[in-house]
Amino acid sequence: MNKVLIHRRVIKFLDNLEENRRVRILEVLKSLRNFPLIRADIKKIGSKTYRLRIGNIRIIFDFDKCENAVFVKRVDYRGRAYKK
Repeated sequence: MNKVLIHRRVIKFLDNLEENRRVRILEVLKSLRNFPLIRADIKKIGSKTYRLRIGNIRIIFDFDKCENAVFVKRVDYRGRAYKK
């Protein structure tokens, strides 16, 4: 089981979401503890970076196999999620 670390800008984004979307995303973030065994729309976009899709919201995260850690870097709408 992996530990899930969340960036503070992700928490800020979640605070501004509607309650039903926030609950759905939090469930998915909890399921990242079992990454890479979860069944979801996940695509590798870098050497350690992955993208998870939930409707029009994207979750960008890194997976460190050595430390058994998932670091959620960004959660945003599709058009803005990939911009730095």
